[in-house]
Amino acid sequence: MTRRLLLPLLAAFLASACCRSLDRLVDPHLLVLRSARTYEHAASHEVTIERYEWHDAARNRDVPVTIYVPHGEGRWPVAVFSHGIGEDRDSYAYLGRALAERGYLAVHVTHAGTDKAMLKKGYRFLYRATKDKQNWVNRPRDVSFVLDQLRERKDVDLSRVAAVGHSAGAFTVLALAGMRMTDGSLQDDRVKVGVAISMPKMEGVVPPGGYDGIAIPVLHMTGTCDTSLIYRTFPRDRRVPFEQTHATHQYLVTLEHVSHDTFSNVDDPHHAEIAQLVVAFLDAQLLGKDDARRWFDEGGVRVERK
Repeated sequence: MTRRLLLPLLAAFLASACCRSLDRLVDPHLLVLRSARTYEHAASHEVTIERYEWHDAARNRDVPVTIYVPHGEGRWPVAVFSHGIGEDRDSYAYLGRALAERGYLAVHVTHAGTDKAMLKKGYRFLYRATKDKQNWVNRPRDVSFVLDQLRERKDVDLSRVAAVGHSAGAFTVLALAGMRMTDGSLQDDRVKVGVAISMPKMEGVVPPGGYDGIAIPVLHMTGTCDTSLIYRTFPRDRRVPFEQTHATHQYLVTLEHVSHDTFSNVDDPHHAEIAQLVVAFLDAQLLGKDDARRWFDEGGVRVERK
């Protein structure tokens, strides 16, 4: 077996040994007690997939997107998805399709420099790319550029925009939501709601008080096995943005036996649950649906809440 294949397999094996007990992770003072309440939002739209290669002349940068478009009339709320390291616009298709089926225009962005094309060069090149500050700055700027492009569409409602992302994509979401870095802020006021899945450890990047600028509702999500040994991030580290954000309408869901790769795998039995959580949160906080709000606020899901 080549070293290129051995290293990720070894990392995956060691990560599986780093699972944490759910009861030891959650804060019982913030935990909403479970009830029998359910939330069902059945898929009701067929979906068309569109692909574009947009160019940001100001940065001389290509920004490819895949858009999951619901069939029907009207102007759709928008969910822009930011991928993790080594993924691209075609990753997390299960989530893009689930959102579109439920009436959201889901736009998946490729962030050049930390995408699958860089991964194909080898893990060493990808790891080096994560150390380039400009690659992190470009991520929220890519999303802001995409929102600019969407102004040309007649089927979107840009007063209802959510940002969703996994791993490095969670950084993208929180940066757009108002998280301050050592060099300032990349907040985009068009983003009204965020879903930050598996935020990496950002020591030295997010200063003390860096989460104070977040004022929009955010669903934070992680798993009891959500470990990235290469980046020295463990399940408890994923809690930091939720714990340090002082805004209201902050929620944290920790899924049992879920690892970092669960969210980005092509197929996984947890995908339906993950998609339901994301859709329900956007229905609650972006669309203001009362049944979705109650599902989070009254214990329909095991959640910590501020």
